[in-house]
Amino acid sequence: MKKLVIVESPAKARTIEKYLGVDYKVLATIGHIRELPKKGAIDPANDYAMTYVTIPGKKEAIKKITGALKDTDEIILATDPDREGEAIAWHVSDLLKTKHAKKIEGKEIKRAVFYEIGKEAVNEAVAKPRDIAMDLVLAQQTRSALDYHFGFSLSPLLWRLFPSNNHSAGRVQSPALRMIVEREKEIEAFIPQEYWTLGALLKKEDAIETRLIVYENEPVKKFTFSSKDFVDSVATKLEAGCKNGAKAASIAIKQIKRKPKSPFRTSVLMQQASAKFGFNPKETMKCAQSLFAGKDGGDGLITYIRTDSIEIDAAKLPIIQQKIVALYGEEFLERRKFKNKKEVINVQEAHGAITPTDINLLPSTLKTRLSENEFKLYSLIWERTMASQMKDAVFERTTIEFVPNNSPDLALFSFSDQELLFPGYLLATKEEVRNKKPPDIKEGDVVDFLNLTKEQHFTDPPPRYNDASMIKTLEEKGIGRPSTYAGILSRLVEREYIISKQKRYEPSDMGRLVSNFLNTSFTDYINDEFTSKMEDDLDAISNGSKSKKEILDLFWSPLEEAIATTGERVTRGDVNPQRLLGTDPETNKPVFTRMTKNGPAVQKGDIDAGDDPEWGSLKDGQSIFSIALEEALGLFKAADNVLGTDPDTQQPIIVRETRYGPVVQLGSGDDGKKPRYVSLIKGENIEDVGFERALQYLSLPRDVGKDPESGETILATMGPYGPYLKKGSQNYSLRKGSDPFTVDLVEALASIASKKGSANINEFKNSNVKIKEGRWG
Repeated sequence: MKKLVIVESPAKARTIEKYLGVDYKVLATIGHIRELPKKGAIDPANDYAMTYVTIPGKKEAIKKITGALKDTDEIILATDPDREGEAIAWHVSDLLKTKHAKKIEGKEIKRAVFYEIGKEAVNEAVAKPRDIAMDLVLAQQTRSALDYHFGFSLSPLLWRLFPSNNHSAGRVQSPALRMIVEREKEIEAFIPQEYWTLGALLKKEDAIETRLIVYENEPVKKFTFSSKDFVDSVATKLEAGCKNGAKAASIAIKQIKRKPKSPFRTSVLMQQASAKFGFNPKETMKCAQSLFAGKDGGDGLITYIRTDSIEIDAAKLPIIQQKIVALYGEEFLERRKFKNKKEVINVQEAHGAITPTDINLLPSTLKTRLSENEFKLYSLIWERTMASQMKDAVFERTTIEFVPNNSPDLALFSFSDQELLFPGYLLATKEEVRNKKPPDIKEGDVVDFLNLTKEQHFTDPPPRYNDASMIKTLEEKGIGRPSTYAGILSRLVEREYIISKQKRYEPSDMGRLVSNFLNTSFTDYINDEFTSKMEDDLDAISNGSKSKKEILDLFWSPLEEAIATTGERVTRGDVNPQRLLGTDPETNKPVFTRMTKNGPAVQKGDIDAGDDPEWGSLKDGQSIFSIALEEALGLFKAADNVLGTDPDTQQPIIVRETRYGPVVQLGSGDDGKKPRYVSLIKGENIEDVGFERALQYLSLPRDVGKDPESGETILATMGPYGPYLKKGSQNYSLRKGSDPFTVDLVEALASIASKKGSANINEFKNSNVKIKEGRWG
């Protein structure tokens, strides 16, 4: 009889089975196997009992696991060493106990945890299994319940109040959105302030750049010089005072040390990868996961990647220190022990820092095995780990203060530079540092005055968040955890609540509207204090000091009541008001800006007054919150933007904006017949639609083929909500990436199967049509 080991990843399963040998069978869950259904998943009246369903597509993985039970005498759950991994282990155990009790009768179910994928670590973990840590499971379940209640209760209210139904609220994503919106408002309200910096360019052999630090016995501050007139008058005095050069009044030499940073924890790894390589959090974690799992069936290259710890595994320290001596010499070694600021109370969550599993694997030896991004990330982790056990870098900083030779009491100029005396850890990190010998000047020396430097500046608005600064701020505020950071921003981008421009985030108009509403109506649930406190409560559950029910009681009913009250009180007009820009001078009609289901738009004419308004979509960079009348008037298209005449009907073909977005229109309506409208694919501008493209739209619906099971014709077409398929009386959304002009039968059947909730890859009887995994799923 074999022992059955269950992990999360198939690639991991193959590697681990190789480590454990013939007495073990290793299978993968491929992530979570069960989830909460959309309705009726949690029963508050029954201590928040949770009902789970099998995730579509996981039946095959479960079937393999249950099929292997008959040849098994022990089951070892070796999923990832975090709360999600503990929860997956519990789900497998619970599924086996409730659905396959007879198959596991007399068989022990245990939990094994390893923090790196290597033969020694895996065998040691499997040899010392433990019970499932239910406190960790309960913490994960509570987080899941909180997110479920927040999302599934609040999102329907957003669907009702805001245009389009692509809306969601998240317990952690909503505070993050609020932060981005608040930063944008700070930028808009910012008023630049003028200030000047002055200095003297001196010379003794080489040029010496100085800055003015004291003027007329007063320290120079940022706004001391705030106008050109004042600067010019000061400059005249300084130039006169320095006419015969400047004297070195004092020289200070100071040794300074720069310490290496601690080894990586997850959040800092994401920040550094963003700052150095421009990786977004998702890219960083994808590369890190690949390095953790190992390449080509080999050992994992780094330790577990989701951690708050900066402590290095005690067993690895001597090996790292030996490598430093071998590569750089004994004089570079500094035996350091980095300690976590926050004590880990729960021993099951006592992960170490992210380090290489084998420090002897130099980055250069792995370059051909890794992708470019994996190589960059591994190098970063290797260098940071080595540096953490190396001596400080030592610099000598020289500061020289000069006074005008003719007027010594008038001003003080400062020069400062540094020379590297001992590189220390910089040998490992290869950081570029300023390293320059100071000028050969002694106190009392007079140097030449070349000219006075004057530079005008204006204060900058606060910068928009990028990945690194967002993660840093979330961590400082205690919002989310390392495992959640990567998904927060990507979800906001997917929902089109924020836009990434030059790797910085700004809110979309829809994002601002939604955030304004949530911040006004649900501020108690999306403020920093509440979200941070909830993370602390989840930690308390994980170490057994609080219960799941205790935390959910505080959250569940109050949120339900707040949603009900808000739903009765707030209208669409309250959350999405139209803003009057002024009056069109040609038509005397009012011009408004507002959000529609197709995005931000301007409207000429008042529906309430019986007008048939003209519409125009805002362009990239324009906002309903700031666009002015003149700019808005330029967005309206002429009513008769005729591309040509339809050869079949002899009706005019027009492309225009409507209340429901940009359309191709057949017929003018002048003959009393209602025109035909076909919506444009999202992202296609009316300026880009010519006569031939318009004919393509008017050729819809397009016959894709017949359903091999029912024989019904499948049509692809466009509607106001985007491209969709029609089969009989049923409509099905096209899968992302498909369009009605190119979709083929296989893609169409996959879209229909997905809509039905089918997770199986089907093979139709008596037909040569199959659905396979491919580009479209």
